[in-house]
Parts: sequence; structure tokens; C-alpha cells
Amino acid sequence: MATQDYDLVVIGSGAAGGMAAWNLTRKGAKVLMLEAGEKYERSHFWSHVKPWEARERRRRGERSPAFESLPLRESPYETPAGQSFLLRRVWGVGGKTNIWGRVSLRYGDLNFTEPAIDGWEIPWPVRYRDIAPYYDNVERLIGVCGGDDDSKFLPGSRHHLPPPNLRCGEVLLRKGAARAGYKVVRGRRAVLTQDHNGRAKCHYCGACGRGCDIGAFFNSPDYLLADAFATGNLTLRENAIVSHILTGDDGKANGVRYFERLTGEERTEPAKRVVVAASTVDSTRILLNSKSSAHPNGIGNGSDVIGRYLCEQFRFHVFAFAPQLYGRPSTNDDGISGGHIYIPRFESPEEKRGYLRGFGIQLWGIGCGSNAQFAERLPGFGLELKKEVRKRYPALIQMHPYGEVLPYRDNRITVDGTHHDRFGVPTIRIEYKLGENERKMIPRMYDVVEEMLHSMKAEPLPYKRGELDELGSAIHEHGTCRMGDDPKKSALNGYMQMHEVPNVFVVDGSGFPTPTEKNPTLSILAFAWRATDHMAEQMRLGNV
Repeated sequence: MATQDYDLVVIGSGAAGGMAAWNLTRKGAKVLMLEAGEKYERSHFWSHVKPWEARERRRRGERSPAFESLPLRESPYETPAGQSFLLRRVWGVGGKTNIWGRVSLRYGDLNFTEPAIDGWEIPWPVRYRDIAPYYDNVERLIGVCGGDDDSKFLPGSRHHLPPPNLRCGEVLLRKGAARAGYKVVRGRRAVLTQDHNGRAKCHYCGACGRGCDIGAFFNSPDYLLADAFATGNLTLRENAIVSHILTGDDGKANGVRYFERLTGEERTEPAKRVVVAASTVDSTRILLNSKSSAHPNGIGNGSDVIGRYLCEQFRFHVFAFAPQLYGRPSTNDDGISGGHIYIPRFESPEEKRGYLRGFGIQLWGIGCGSNAQFAERLPGFGLELKKEVRKRYPALIQMHPYGEVLPYRDNRITVDGTHHDRFGVPTIRIEYKLGENERKMIPRMYDVVEEMLHSMKAEPLPYKRGELDELGSAIHEHGTCRMGDDPKKSALNGYMQMHEVPNVFVVDGSGFPTPTEKNPTLSILAFAWRATDHMAEQMRLGNV
């Protein structure tokens, strides 16, 4: 294979990698993108396939895209005995943006400075004024619908598209929450509620989790990579599983080693600069495996922080019914798929709560939808059970609190001593557990949910206080290659550039020092845009 002269190599094609390629190609940089999987064809999505049609298709041997199967086959992970962690990855062009939840929440100064306020680990090396213009840019580019609320817990925006109408259950929940003293705001999601930048608006089919076959929600291939290809400056190499970033005698990156997935052939690509954007876990694996005489602990890891401080959120689910809606006719509540409302965090650091940080509450699955699994938990059988299911179906309420997990040094990803994949490259081991702070937050989270349900006179399905989803299920991993001002305590500077290896930028969620209680994709896009602006300027000056 002939080697072209690229200005940089981008590893990964999801939100972070897509943004890096979009921004740098339009500035004239020649970019090679390496992606472990393949392109997903829209025509193969089962977005509008009904359950009975899906059964027939499966009988004929047809299959919908298996978005999450490839990394489990090619790069399995392990956990210590007695610990579990649900790791969900998508190897394919666009990564998880093909099927993500689309919740788009801004971080604010409270999130960035809280570690300095409460004394737990390092603060972010940025402030809201630094990133706010990039949030504006991202929202204008991709289209985010939402309301006009604004607070220190959830900064507002002047660029939101109109929010979708509320479902009946959401109206009742908002009123009940208000009576209990909690503010409910319009949800913010990267879904087009009106035509935007030449793209068609959502038609409310509710099948976003199967991929959008008209591109009405943000995804990297349609919103970023298409524009990058149009510049003529982007080359995409699919089925390229990156194993190592190579370095020269000066310790700087000078190449990338990868394996062609379909042939097993090992290849090396020269690299003047490298943007790592393979999503937190896979980026960390690559960095830790990139050992050399200059970087015996993994590239850029003289501080021994890479792989450590893994953090995301923990969550649980409570299901209930609004009696006011019992027996009403079923309606099409699909909407933009997921919640049209959200309950932001409401507790400040100065409040005496017995724990640090806080939680927000997501509210998907309200009303009529593909969500009648509650029937399994109702008593009875036969005709009477069916009557109860029909009566309760329009009245379903679901609440899903997300709590922030503090960054702990021993919550980590390692590669030493792990099994090797079929290419001989060490895989990952995830060690992750909650601490005392999270255990203190859980009862308060349940209390708040119960206050709201009581206020709206809801009838909950049986649940057990204290139960949580499997750790990792929030799918918001952060922290393993964190930003910071002190090179002894962080791997990256505030522009997501490695302290020790200045021609390597790590622009995905691994650079975030804390997970907050919010979904990260909007922030990943904003920080990746800011980082690659800085990278382009440093390239112009000849510094990288």
C-alpha cells in the first residue's frame, strides 16, 4: 500500500473523531482516519420494521445491524471476581453516534470548579466562558431542540430548536414535581424538530435506537464526515484496529500501528501528529499499550494517571402509573424517542447533604410506546391480566436518576497481565466500584423520586430501595486520560494536548476529569472542536 503524506492521523470516527476530522479538514489539513469497523448503510437499518416484520425477516435469515457485537468479538474485556461492569462499544463508522440517546446538556462552571470547592481531586483546567462559544457552535451545526431555561446547574442556550410537545404523563409529572418543589425543564436532544442546515426534521417514528434512516438526529457520518469528505482532505481506512502509537528517540509520536481486521495483516502508518478519539476505554487501551523506552508506562503516562480515575454515573429505574390516565385510549407517544422533559440537578455544594456532587433525573419511557414489559410484574393471568395491562398502558411513568461518581484512583483500566486478542495485543481489565460518597447519595435519590410520585398520586410498581443498574450501564465513561494544569496529576492540558507528547491530542471523554451527572456527547463535540482549533493554530506556528 502506497503511503501518502498526511498531516495527522485520527483514531476513531465517532463524535470526537468526527469533529476532529470535520474541523481540521476544513482548515486544509490532510487527515487519515483509522476506524476499527465498517460503514453502516442506512438502507440496512430496521428503523421502521415492525415487530411482526422483524420476526419474518429473522426467519428468512436477515439480521439488523449488530452495532455492538464487533468489539466483544475482537477485543473482549475482563473484570475482577465479584465485580461487574457493562461496557457497551460500537466499532463502525460513526461509533455510538449511530444509536446514541441524543441527550445534549451543557456543563457549567459548577461542574468545572466543584472539585476545587469540595476538595475531591483536580478541577477542570477550563471555565464556562472558554467553552460556551463552542457549545453555541455545536448547537448551530447539529441542531439541538430544547427550552429556554437557564441555571447554574444547567446553562441555557439561545440556539435551541423548538422542543416537542409533552406527553400526557409528562404534563402530570411536571405538575407533581412542581408541587414537591422540583423544577422540570424541557429535554434537550440533538434531534431536528424542524428542517435544519438542509436536513429533514424528525417524523417522530420513535425508533432512534435502531439508527435513523433519514439522518434527523446528530450522527458523525451524516453531520461531520460527509462535510469532511467533501473537502477532499479526508481519507478513511475502515477495519483498521489500532494497537499502538509509535514514538521516536525524541519521545514524540511518529507513527501508528494497526491491524487490518479482515486479513490480519499488521501495518504501520507514519504520523506527524495523532488525534486519539476511540472513545474512553479503547483510547486508554491504545495509550497504555503504547510502551517504549521513552514511555515505559504507556505513551504520555509519566504521571501514572492514564487508565486511572475511571468514572461515569450510576443509575436506577422506578416505574409507576398515573391513575388519572387509567383506561384512556392509547395514543401515539413515540415523539423524538426518549424523554421530552428532564429534571436537572438542584443541590449546591454549600448545602449540607452528607455527600459531594449530585444527580439529575431522566424521564424516558412515559406514555404509550414499546414499553409494556411492566405486564410481567402485574399479578393475575388470562383475560383479567390483559384488561389490567390495557388499562395501565397509557398511564406508565418512568424515572431514571443519574448520580455522579467521584474519580477514585483505583477505579481503573489496565492492560498488564490481561489476555491477548487474536493479533497478540493485550486487552483490557476494568476495575470499578462505588465509594462511600455514592452510597450516601443513593437514599436521597430514592427520596426525591418518591416525593414526586407521591405528589402526583402515582402508583409505583414494586421496587427495592438501594437497587442500582449494573455499573457501566450509563455508557458515559470518563477520566482515564484527564485534563489538568499540573502535569504530575494529569495527562492532558486544557486543550486536550498531552503534557509529555505535544503532538498527541486525546479528544474524547477520557480527557474529562469528572463525569458530572450529565450526558457527555455535546461536551465531547465542543471540547474536540476547541482542541482541534488549538491544534491547527499550533500546526500553523510550527509548534507541533
